[in-house]
Amino acid sequence: MNKKVLDKVTFVGRPFPDSLIDEQKTFTQANMQMESDPVFQKFLKDNNLENNRANMVVFGPENFMYWYGVLAPNVENIPGGLMKFELPKAEVAQEESDNQSLSAFSMPLNATIQAFLKKLIENGVKVYENIGDSDTPYVVQDLDLGNKKLTQTLYLKASE
Repeated sequence: MNKKVLDKVTFVGRPFPDSLIDEQKTFTQANMQMESDPVFQKFLKDNNLENNRANMVVFGPENFMYWYGVLAPNVENIPGGLMKFELPKAEVAQEESDNQSLSAFSMPLNATIQAFLKKLIENGVKVYENIGDSDTPYVVQDLDLGNKKLTQTLYLKASE
C-alpha cells in the first residue's frame, strides 16, 4: 500500500447506473458490452492503449455510478459514443496486485472494494464510512494486461 499524489487524468469509457449490477454483484454484462464495442476497441488501438483497461466507481450519498473504460492521460479526441470523466490531481492510496487479468473486473464489486478499503484502513488510511460523502468519491481499478498488474486507487483529497 502506498500514498502518493497522482496528476489529473482522464477516464474514457462509459458510465453504467448501479441498477445494472447483476445478481452476482458484478457488471460483467457492461464490461462485455464495452469489450465488444468497435468504437471502444478502435479508440484503444488508435491511442496505443490495447493493454490497458480500467473501471471506476463514483460514489454518491445513496448510490453509485460504475464506469468501464481506460485511463487516457494524454488523449484529446474522444469519439462519439464514449464519454470522459476528469479525475482531479489528488492524494491517493493505492494497492497493487500481480498476476491479474480481465477476470478481475468480473469479481463481485462489493467484495472487491470492501477488501481493498479494509487493507487501507488496516494500514492507517482514513476512509469515509460512506465514500459518497467524500469530495473525491472515486475508486479506480487500473489493469495493465501486458504486466498483468492491477492497481486499485482510492482518491483521498484533491490537490490544487
